[in-house]
Amino acid sequence: MDFKRLPTVLTAEELIDKMFKKASKVGGRDLKDRTINKLSTISNTTHDYFQRILKEHPEYEKLPDFYREMVDILVGVARLKKALASLLWADKMIQKVVSKSIAETKRGNDPHKILKSTYGRIASIIDQIDEQLQLLNYAKNRLKEIPSLRDIPTVVVAGYPNVGKSSFVAAVSTAKPEIASYPFTTKEIKVGIARINGKEIQILDTPGLLDRPLSEKSEIELKAILCLQYLADLIVFIIDPTETCGYSLENQLSLLNEVKNMFKKPIIEVYSKSDMHNFQDRLTFSAKTGEGIKEIMDEIAKKIKNKRQQ
Repeated sequence: MDFKRLPTVLTAEELIDKMFKKASKVGGRDLKDRTINKLSTISNTTHDYFQRILKEHPEYEKLPDFYREMVDILVGVARLKKALASLLWADKMIQKVVSKSIAETKRGNDPHKILKSTYGRIASIIDQIDEQLQLLNYAKNRLKEIPSLRDIPTVVVAGYPNVGKSSFVAAVSTAKPEIASYPFTTKEIKVGIARINGKEIQILDTPGLLDRPLSEKSEIELKAILCLQYLADLIVFIIDPTETCGYSLENQLSLLNEVKNMFKKPIIEVYSKSDMHNFQDRLTFSAKTGEGIKEIMDEIAKKIKNKRQQ
């Protein structure tokens, strides 16, 4: 699912302006003929426009769980369905109004009055769905945050904010996440590809998690939760024992236990910033020196191979 392909949606004012400008360029043999042609143009323009938007949106209820729940977090599936339904309603109403007006014109009623009245009714219909049109455009911009994923083994990197997740992902994959020394730098899911023993795997850099109940987690944290729940074949949980991330080792280990209890997935526990400490009870790495990266990748390869053989 590639949400980046969703179309930009015009506001009611922009759509009305576009529609009437197109109709203004339409001619005909006489006034009656021009009126019918203008009304047909408006009908066809709005119908084609609404259908194009509807066609580009998926059936949200039928999406795989990860995508559907991400949509629900970012915009709301019910809100999107209501907005799309409003386009169907507007399309149906406009076709009905135009058909009636064309019939009146053909019967010999005043084309000027019919055109003016019809324009007003159509503009009113479109104005009624302006809020929904704006929601669809908002959705286009928010849903771009959802990554397009491949059906290959997937490693999800998790941990507290600022512990070195993005640095690790950048060191081992094609992903180029933003790296900074303040918490919650990563707000979106970054996807990188790495090769292990000649085969590709997907590595996801996820937003940081905090050790608190699920009901209290932010939208940013919920993105990471969905990755762990639905996408992870393997979890790499990164711990900063130096506590320079701003969070205590005790809290980080508490979060690790929470992740283990919530997600029954293979997990590799690693220490980051090995150039700043002497902890040896877990695998360690340094993004600065590259120390320990190979050992962790070897362990990832072993875990993935074992999972494939299960």
